[in-house]
Amino acid sequence: MSVAPKSGPEPPAGRPESDVGRRVHAFRRLRRMSLRALAERSDVSGSFLSQLERGRSSASISTLARIASALGITMAELFDTSAIGPTPLRSQDRPVLDWVGGGRKTSLTREPLTGFGVYEAEFAPGGSTGDEQYSHPGWHEVVVVLTNQVTVLLDTERFVLGEGDSLDFDSRQPHRIVNETDALSVVHWVLGPVQPGDKE
Repeated sequence: MSVAPKSGPEPPAGRPESDVGRRVHAFRRLRRMSLRALAERSDVSGSFLSQLERGRSSASISTLARIASALGITMAELFDTSAIGPTPLRSQDRPVLDWVGGGRKTSLTREPLTGFGVYEAEFAPGGSTGDEQYSHPGWHEVVVVLTNQVTVLLDTERFVLGEGDSLDFDSRQPHRIVNETDALSVVHWVLGPVQPGDKE
C-alpha cells in the first residue's frame, strides 16, 4: 500500500524532515537508484518519496525503516550527521543468499547494484550449485578460485580450476559448479552484463 505525501511549505535546513530527506536523496544517488525503484522497494509512492527528499513531508518510523532497508543501510545512518560516502561492508554483515546443494553464498556488495553483482561462495566437500546444470539469461559470469579447487561443468565441457584460476562464460550456457575434493573450496563469483559474442 502506497503512502500519500503530506505536503507543506519548504522547511528550513536543519529541520529533522529536511535532514533525513537530504540523506535519503544522497544515499539513493550513491546506490544509483531511481526514485521509482526506491519507491517500489520501500512500498511508498514516488510523489511521497520526492516530497520527503525535498523536505516537504515527514515519514513514520516504519516507513523510514522500509526506506533504509531498501537502500541497504541502517536507520541510524539515516539520522547520522556525518558525511555520506562509500560505506564498508563488514564480512559479518554480508547478505547471505539461500543456496541448496552444500554451498554458502554471500554478497560482497551492498545491494542493490544495477547490472552487476559480486559474491563469495563456499563449497563444502561434495557441495555444488545443485544436482543439475542450469542457465539464466542476461548475464556474463566470472568464477575465480580463491582456495582449493572446483569443477565447472559447461554443457558437455568440464573444467577443473585450481587456486588463482578463473573462467568466464555466458550464463545462458547450462552450467554447474561442484567441489569434488575433500576440503572446503572458496570462489569469488562476478555477474556482469552480456558481452559481445554471447548467445542471442
